Amino acid sequence: MNAQDRLRSIRAKLAVLEGKMSLAIMDAHKIVEEKQKRINNAHRAMQILKTTCVVWANPASQVYLAGSFDGWFSQIKMEKSNTGIFSVSLQLYPGKYEIKFVVDGEWRVDPLRPIVTNNGYENNLLVVHD
Repeated sequence: MNAQDRLRSIRAKLAVLEGKMSLAIMDAHKIVEEKQKRINNAHRAMQILKTTCVVWANPASQVYLAGSFDGWFSQIKMEKSNTGIFSVSLQLYPGKYEIKFVVDGEWRVDPLRPIVTNNGYENNLLVVHD
């Protein structure tokens, strides 16, 4: 094989590699665009969240909050102020949630809040406005 043939072969291989590289770059751009869309959607969703303060103003030693806002998955410890009022701030989307308090180990509703009955259980209603 002479030098010109080798040069043509090398150029052909380079052209193939450039094509593959261009396809890989286009694929990478698509992935970046998709991820950026997800980031933008998450950012918009975060802007909709509202800071919501929930208070237990009745006597207690320890109070936890549970609710439909997380599928009744957790019990969030409420902080006691110097005046004896328990509170917790949550980041929630606008909507209606059922909540209940665990006061000194006992499930309780707050008589000062609206009460709803769901499957035989009494819960408080928490409404988060836009």
